[in-house]
Amino acid sequence: MFFTVIWALGFFILMLLTIPFLLISYLLRLVAGNKVADRFVHWVTVVWGRLAILSTGSKVKVESRENFSSAPNLCLICNHQSMFDIPLLTGWTPRLLGFVAKSELKKIPLLNIWIAAIHSVFLDRSSPKAAVASFQKAVEHIKKGRAIVIFPEGTRSKDGSVSEFKTGSLKLATQAQAVIQPVTIQGTRNMFEAEKKIKKANLKLIIHPPILPQDEVYRDKEKLASLLYEIISPEINFIANANAQNQ
Repeated sequence: MFFTVIWALGFFILMLLTIPFLLISYLLRLVAGNKVADRFVHWVTVVWGRLAILSTGSKVKVESRENFSSAPNLCLICNHQSMFDIPLLTGWTPRLLGFVAKSELKKIPLLNIWIAAIHSVFLDRSSPKAAVASFQKAVEHIKKGRAIVIFPEGTRSKDGSVSEFKTGSLKLATQAQAVIQPVTIQGTRNMFEAEKKIKKANLKLIIHPPILPQDEVYRDKEKLASLLYEIISPEINFIANANAQNQ
């Protein structure tokens, strides 16, 4: 628990230290344009993500990195194990990534500004109209060549296994006609969620071949959700089942 408190304090200090970089990113956006600013923000998020993960003593392996799509319109579809999924993705993928964030995060100082800086979208569920507006904003982000991460389970795993993928979560990708990049996240649950204290773990990102808008399965939401589940979940569910049997 002592290490968890020290790590949390260090993470808070790290966030404070990013303030000058945040100001530089907005200045670059004004004088050099969005592309230059986004490259700078991507560099900052890579450093932030790697520091957040490596400071716990964890090790990261990226498998089949060559499968990562270079398409401008991109949606990453990933399983969701832990709060550490986001720094793992931002630290070890070759694109600036945005996320669909809960509207409650708007209330957290500094974090809310960074969420906006990486072209994330705050999902406002206060009314159906507000939710649709948030959805359309995310679609426009993707159409402008930005990458968005979607966790189709809808919440973090409670037992380490991968829950069924919700078909509705894929509408963002299909409506934007984005290339879908399946990614398996392995090991982040062991960093905190398993024991509610921060500890080192062996992490793995598995980059699967992308699914293209012209692929036949792309036009059937049920089949698409099932296929993505079959691609992403097997190794995770095998590990979760083995752990359950050993307990």
